[in-house]
Amino acid sequence: MKKNEINNDLSENKPKKGLLKKIFSSKEGQKKVMNIVKAKKINNLYFYTDVNNILLILEHGIRLLKDQKLKKDEEYVVWTYLENNNSVGLEFDSSTRAHFWKWASESKVDIEKISVVGVDPNKLAKHTKNDWALDEAKNIVYVYEAIPLDVIDFIMIKDKANLKRIQTYVEANDIDIDVFYGETGNVDTKKERK
Repeated sequence: MKKNEINNDLSENKPKKGLLKKIFSSKEGQKKVMNIVKAKKINNLYFYTDVNNILLILEHGIRLLKDQKLKKDEEYVVWTYLENNNSVGLEFDSSTRAHFWKWASESKVDIEKISVVGVDPNKLAKHTKNDWALDEAKNIVYVYEAIPLDVIDFIMIKDKANLKRIQTYVEANDIDIDVFYGETGNVDTKKERK
C-alpha cells in the first residue's frame, strides 16, 4: 500500500477536517449517509461477523477491535473485512454485497459461520457522537466508535447449531433483537414478515 492510500484508508483513519469545516459542517459524513438512507429507502446497515462473535456482541455491542477486552477463555474471530482497529464498517441493505461475498470466497471463509447483524441507521445516528465516513467505491459506511446494542435490529444466522443458543440468550435477557435462521443467506427482516 502506498503512503497516500494508507492516509486515505477510511477503515483506519477518520477523514481530516480543518477547524472551520469541523465547526460548520458537523457530522457531514453522517448527513450524507442519512440522505442516501432516506432516498433509497434503506432499512438497515449490515455488519457481517463470525457466528461465534454474536454472544460478545449481545453483551457489549459491536466494538472496535482496539477496544475488544476478552476474558482468558473468550475468542473473537476477525476477518478484517468490516472489523478494524479504529472503525466498524457497515454495508447498505440495498447493496449487492458483491464485495463481501467476493472477499469471503477469496478468503475461504466458511459461509455457514457468517452471521448478518442489521443495524438501524436512524437509531445509530442518534446514538453515535463521532462523524461517519462513506467509502462510495466500496459502498461501506465507517463508524469510528462502538455500536451500541440498542441500535441492532436483527441477527441472521446460517448455523443451526448456534441459532437456538443465541435465541435463548436474547429471550432470557429480554433483548429486543430479532434472531432468525437464514438458510440461503437472504435477510428476512421483521418488516417483511409482518
